[in-house]
Amino acid sequence: MKIKGIARILAAALVCASVFASTVCAATLPSDVVGRSYEKAVSTLAERDIITGDVDGLFYPDSNLTRAQFCTIIVKAMRAPAATVNGTPSQDVKKSGFPDLKGYGWAEGYISYAVDRGVVTGYPDDSFRPGSNVTMNELITMTLRAAGYDDASLGGVWPENYIAKAGDIGALAGLTAPLPEYATKWMAARLVYNILSRIEEVNPPEETPPEGDANPAETPAATALTFVASGSFDSDITTFADKGFARDAKVLRYGLTSEYSKDMTLSGNSDDYLEDTVYKYKNVKTPAWYELEDGKIKRLILPRDVGFTGRAYGVITNIVSVTNSGGSAVIGFVTLTAGRVITWAGDAGLTKDNAPLASNYNGGQLFEFQLRNGQVTNVASAVNPADATVFNPPLRASVSGEIGSTGEFAKVTSKTGNVVTVDLNGDGNTVVVEIKSNASVYVLDADGGYTTGSANSVRENAWVRLYDVSDDKDAAADAVIIKEE
Repeated sequence: MKIKGIARILAAALVCASVFASTVCAATLPSDVVGRSYEKAVSTLAERDIITGDVDGLFYPDSNLTRAQFCTIIVKAMRAPAATVNGTPSQDVKKSGFPDLKGYGWAEGYISYAVDRGVVTGYPDDSFRPGSNVTMNELITMTLRAAGYDDASLGGVWPENYIAKAGDIGALAGLTAPLPEYATKWMAARLVYNILSRIEEVNPPEETPPEGDANPAETPAATALTFVASGSFDSDITTFADKGFARDAKVLRYGLTSEYSKDMTLSGNSDDYLEDTVYKYKNVKTPAWYELEDGKIKRLILPRDVGFTGRAYGVITNIVSVTNSGGSAVIGFVTLTAGRVITWAGDAGLTKDNAPLASNYNGGQLFEFQLRNGQVTNVASAVNPADATVFNPPLRASVSGEIGSTGEFAKVTSKTGNVVTVDLNGDGNTVVVEIKSNASVYVLDADGGYTTGSANSVRENAWVRLYDVSDDKDAAADAVIIKEE
């Protein structure tokens, strides 16, 4: 079921591509795992959404894993940002470059992430062989590399150096001896579980990007900067002027486009720069200054009057005072969009007098932001038009986008894969809805705060609001808000 009025979307994608089809959770551990020596390993990884079970509810622990499947598992263990490895409806994942990944789009982002971090490599013929069963030697190597070990630190000859190190640190505990040629599902789970704490230690969660109005800790040194008169961000927001970004890249806003030239003078006062997030600049073309480190952009200085133009969808976590491109004090919308914290500055027409009330945005509501050059020109709630009184006063008519259009949370009565049945009114009036694999998922806690989730976060008996707001003509949910009880 889908209601009318589909809008364009710049949506977040937060769900991990599944190695298998349906979620395993501690309460419903597959019967072919219960009582086995690896039960704890499987249940622990399942609770973290690192592994999943099969469509029939079984795990098939003695089955082999492909290279693509284990690559997905180990990257999830590394806590890779979901938006990075899955993309969004408007942002593709970074390609790994291997020519033999046709049919493995679900694994492309994971493989690319693992390659970038030295966890896995291809073969001498430049292939990846995603459908080949992963060998035990490959499994051990990928797991230890995810835990921070590499060829240089281990020395010796592969694979004996990795196997020896795995034994030294207890990674092989609980595995059968001698080790088989090819790894099985339960062995993969046990190996990752054995050193999961170290994997997480060396792969801390990526820092939340700044909210868009923070002053930088240091002033950029003009002598280290290069000027570009016209550079473009790619649609993946992973490059600018064909140069990639360092993991700790800083984006600073300074001055106006009309002031940018190779002869301009940059301020030496850090208070004149505002730190921002790169995720506000999809497909933007602009002059800029940048500083490189190891061939990647470490620092990028952009005019204040550039940014994404279009529509974005997300939840509002706060409304603050910021400075817009013209230097005026305006309201800013702190949002979760594309899995990131982003602050969008409003234009002069948006004030605290007509901003959404906190009681409206912290109760589980999706919003549409109309943007021009990175600034909000209008805001609407993606709910039933009959409930369009969330603003004080209303800014515009509401966007029709909520599936079921009750304006209330609905209870999930069953879930199979990514298809859920929800009871709209608690009276048995149900609707079956598919949740897209790249859907935006937001979890609302009891205090009105939001965190990002995944499709695996949607479980039976959960309370949800489902939204179809993209223009892809698929009657499915692009965004989900889950209310914690």
